[in-house]
Amino acid sequence: MNARQIEADSKQIFEALAHGIAGDDETAMSMIRPIVRRSDAAMYATFCSLAESASFDARQQPDAGDHFVLEVESIETGQKGSVDVLPPGVRFAAQFVTAWANRDQETTEALYLALYESSPEDLGVGLRAIYEMAVVSLRAMVERKRAGGVG
Repeated sequence: MNARQIEADSKQIFEALAHGIAGDDETAMSMIRPIVRRSDAAMYATFCSLAESASFDARQQPDAGDHFVLEVESIETGQKGSVDVLPPGVRFAAQFVTAWANRDQETTEALYLALYESSPEDLGVGLRAIYEMAVVSLRAMVERKRAGGVG
């Protein structure tokens, strides 16, 4: 990918996220799909851009630790659970964003390649899950700013 294409993709992803924050997920995903379909490199870069957006707010918090962990809780019992019970695409998304927040690119690449090679359809689920994580995180940040809160 050349620098011009990377810049255009980045702008399109951020515009898509703006649509998502406004509640227009269909438009957002229609803007993201052509990017991820262009090439494997563009697809991975899109996952990274979305993970950056999903983890940005948490990484800016003054109480954010040096290392983020993935915690899973049963919605039925409230007890601590295992990431292994999550569907593959959702598990991938949670692990990918956590690794990205920890700046562990080696792990993000390994997660991406493993799912890409074993279950491309679950990669689509993972894309949507990371997109949704980014939208929820950014929407909360926007709402805090509108309310005059910090961060």
